[in-house]
Amino acid sequence: MAILDAQIRRGLRYLAPYRRRLAVILAVNLAGTALALYVPFLTRSLVDDALLGQDTDALVRIVGLFAAVTLASFVLNFVSGMRYTRVSAEILFDMRLTVYRHLQRLSPRFFARTPLGEIMSRLNNDVSEIQRVLADAALAWLGNVAFLVGTVGMLLWLDWRLFLAAAALLPPAIWAIVHYRRKLEVRVRVMRERSASIGAFLIETLAGVRLVAASNAAEREAGRFRRRNDSFIAALMRMQRLSYLAGGLPALLLSASTAVVFLYGGWRVIGGAMTLGTFTAFMAYQIRLIGPVQGLMGLYTGLAAARVSLRRVHELLDEPVEVAEAAEPVALGAVRGEIVFEDVSCGHGRGSAVLEDFRLTVTPGEVVALTGPSGSGKSTVADLLIRHVDPDRGRVLLDGTDIRAVALAELRARVAVVEQGALVFNTSILENVRYARPEAGSAEVMRAVERAGLGAFVSGLPDGLDTLVGERGQALSAGERQRVAIARALLADPAVLVLDEATSALDAATEAHVIAAYREVMRGRTTVLITHRDELMRAADRVVAVEGGRVVEAGAPRRAV
Repeated sequence: MAILDAQIRRGLRYLAPYRRRLAVILAVNLAGTALALYVPFLTRSLVDDALLGQDTDALVRIVGLFAAVTLASFVLNFVSGMRYTRVSAEILFDMRLTVYRHLQRLSPRFFARTPLGEIMSRLNNDVSEIQRVLADAALAWLGNVAFLVGTVGMLLWLDWRLFLAAAALLPPAIWAIVHYRRKLEVRVRVMRERSASIGAFLIETLAGVRLVAASNAAEREAGRFRRRNDSFIAALMRMQRLSYLAGGLPALLLSASTAVVFLYGGWRVIGGAMTLGTFTAFMAYQIRLIGPVQGLMGLYTGLAAARVSLRRVHELLDEPVEVAEAAEPVALGAVRGEIVFEDVSCGHGRGSAVLEDFRLTVTPGEVVALTGPSGSGKSTVADLLIRHVDPDRGRVLLDGTDIRAVALAELRARVAVVEQGALVFNTSILENVRYARPEAGSAEVMRAVERAGLGAFVSGLPDGLDTLVGERGQALSAGERQRVAIARALLADPAVLVLDEATSALDAATEAHVIAAYREVMRGRTTVLITHRDELMRAADRVVAVEGGRVVEAGAPRRAV
């Protein structure tokens, strides 16, 4: 199998935008390598002309030249190495950004079946492994190849017979590399999967730390952690043993060639067929030859690991995007807010449809409450409206336009969804509320906060809108987090607002405040309420009951007596 197989070649595409900078780096590196190649040759003149010839001037001249060449080579290699480190970091960021953007386009179905720890392992650990190989080995590989070719040329020029004797052990070393490569890839992949399993376990149990503590399950979870870690260590040790064999055995065979050089070369010097200076220079090149060869062997095994990581990253990139941007988007213009679900069927990849021949029409400015048992498909209506998913059959129309023909950015600027599990970022209340409208001023944000029933709470905080909410908004109560999300939606000023159990964590007084607020703000605009709460249903113009993925009943809400 070629070392530059499909995975590696696909990864090399990220280098294309940087080819000019890489060419300059390569030229500087090759210049440094050429100077380094000249240094061992000076030992022949040092021994034959200066030492054996007892020429002090030659000694000073050669040592001065040695120091100057060594310094120049160091500076050139330092400059090329530093510049390459920066470029390689930028290249790998491009790869990570490509994966990150692709993940943002995937549907909730993908995230429902893929553990977050597995995704993070590929986005972070695997890309980091690729970066390690690219940054630490790729430039060294170019230098090593150049130095290897130059050194072989010098060895052949100094004494071709001695070179052939030293190269006798090269074929078995190459065989060892090829033999162990495929096995090493398998071991690396297993080790990566075990590591990802640990990451997924930690994310899941730390997210549920309150339940773990309340269930007295801390020791049980620690035991599960230990078993996963033991499995990872076993895979790591198997991979490490094979890695030592893949790199160490060839290196051992090449080191044995040094003994051959000592024996045969010494015999030729004693016999007068080679000068001591030539033998010394040959040995200097021979010793320096082992380093590049071992470096190339290390790169070969490193490429095996990088290939596994590239495959895992490419598997993410190959996940199909279910919600595609229209090739030629249709502009919506002024949105009235008419919504039509036209014989819509939609599933989540579990073998049965969540919505089946779903029909619903919401007139502009109407407030419709969707109610029904859990799993009846109500939240899927919200996902379809904002195009987290697309229908398997049927159409969703906004003002008579199939929303699949509308640019995603325009659609999501006109439709806002507030979900039950409101997501709050680890930043200030101000930044959380204006997330969809980052240009909004503090006064606008405060008005949205007040309309969401959070004004008194925020005003009472020492830092007001600048108060940090903590990881996943843990500094706020569940109700406060939902009101932040409602304020975010109100600030976005959408034509269509979808509240998916968005007041489920609010007390009656706050819920009434929020209902009154959004009724005032959304007057004349379309609102879809997904709720079990009677108070919220009474705020609607019409209540639609959903069961088994179909509309089973529709009518006016029951008013309070």
